[in-house]
Amino acid sequence: MSKKSIIISQHSHKDLKVLANSFNSPLGGLIEAMILYFKRTGINPLEGIKENPSSMIKVLDKRIVSFLRVQERDILKPMRDEVFLASKNQSTSLEELTENLQNLLSRMNNADQNRTSLVHSEIRKMQQGLVEIASTIDSRGSSGLVNSLIEVFNNADI
Repeated sequence: MSKKSIIISQHSHKDLKVLANSFNSPLGGLIEAMILYFKRTGINPLEGIKENPSSMIKVLDKRIVSFLRVQERDILKPMRDEVFLASKNQSTSLEELTENLQNLLSRMNNADQNRTSLVHSEIRKMQQGLVEIASTIDSRGSSGLVNSLIEVFNNADI
């Protein structure tokens, strides 16, 4: 590596030595690190002389907070509202479905009770018809056919 000279004021040379000592670095190493720092960060040291780094950070902080607020307003809050509305719609749909199922079960129970009572009524009519037929066949009641049918019908689970 060849050595190069840079012309700077005596005052700046003293400041550079103080910085190099405080960072425990040789002058050339400190200059190379400064160049690398300015390249990586894109900071122009000529523009930043008047500005305090803490004020620059405050400005950047305000920009980040502003960006986050815009994201919250434009994306997060509408998304939250949509999720809330979807949840509410789902709850309403579930309640309606539950109510419809209960109505259907009630109607099915009523229909089953009506069917059961109709079947029992028809069975009783058939039993009465059989008793009438048996009494006509055995008009004197000597064979006991009518009494046997009545006993069978009374013991049946209907």
